[in-house]
Amino acid sequence: MSTSQQQQAPPVSQTAPSSGTQDAAQLSIQEMLRVMDVAREMRKSREKAEEVLQRADFRAQLRDKLMRSAQLSGDRVTEAEIDAAIQVYLADRHRFQPPEFGFRVVVANLWVRRRAILGWTIATAATAATVWGLFFSTFSPF
Repeated sequence: MSTSQQQQAPPVSQTAPSSGTQDAAQLSIQEMLRVMDVAREMRKSREKAEEVLQRADFRAQLRDKLMRSAQLSGDRVTEAEIDAAIQVYLADRHRFQPPEFGFRVVVANLWVRRRAILGWTIATAATAATVWGLFFSTFSPF
């Protein structure tokens, strides 16, 4: 055997024991990954369920507060009216309304598009410099 063949490590298939312990370890790692995926999905489902329950709990607490305030103020309202008011309030709660057009809106739009504006400005300046250099400078080839 030459020295280069002695220094090379044997292939992995030759170093693995033939008793099958490595296959069992890989299966347990794969099973562990599956269990972790299931646990992650269960956690996500639990968080969604808690969010829904908190929303229902929020509605119940809001209904109770509104009923108490109506009783204290002497208003005669029914639970159906309060539920309808809560429904309208929650439906309109996250509705987008664009801001009124003005200087601040223009500045905000310019800031959001600053990279594109800078790119177009650089491209226009480079094009103008190239045209000037080719046709109008004293060193122009034309």
